[in-house]
Amino acid sequence: GMHYGNNLISYPFQTAQSLSDALDDVAANVYAIAGEGVAALNTDLSGGNGWAGSLTAFEGGEGYWLVATDDFSFTFNGIEEGLTRMVTQAKIRAVPNSFSFTQSSKQAFYFVQSATVQSKPLENDDIIIIYNDDIVVGARYWNGAYTDVPAIGFDEYVANEGYCKDGDQINFKVWDASLNKLITVEAESEIFWNNLGISVINLTELPGEY
Repeated sequence: GMHYGNNLISYPFQTAQSLSDALDDVAANVYAIAGEGVAALNTDLSGGNGWAGSLTAFEGGEGYWLVATDDFSFTFNGIEEGLTRMVTQAKIRAVPNSFSFTQSSKQAFYFVQSATVQSKPLENDDIIIIYNDDIVVGARYWNGAYTDVPAIGFDEYVANEGYCKDGDQINFKVWDASLNKLITVEAESEIFWNNLGISVINLTELPGEY
């Protein structure tokens, strides 16, 4: 059974399955799912339209964090022979080396519902970057509402010094491709990192950047 909050689950089938197919009966109890560097948010819970984010499919033998809104019992929907639709986890567009970061066992996700620079929405060549002090701890190309941006935590086994620890205040910037520059943006309030935290935020350019 799942309990309220974060639950570590494993996906038992060899055949990959879309989140909606695998979780069909219990989706109303699932706030979000996180894999390694990818996550999905159930926007149905806030009047949206299905799953949003970079995690699109469960893959055989992989582990995931399931964030439950309630205690509930759960088994994955089975896969009937001949009825499986071919699905694969969508490839994540790699960010440039200057914004690259090291994945570790500790991570949080910030689902950016909207982001604006110079009062204009971001475009697909723009990149949202998360910094802990001056160290890049996560980045993602903007891909529309609820773009999931990971922020990676410090892990002694990875030796990623300077990455996030619980309570660290993180900062956001946007690489604006059309302006060819980094722009400081901010969320509605200060953001403090917690391992396995999942938040929905909006980002706007700081006044007086120009």
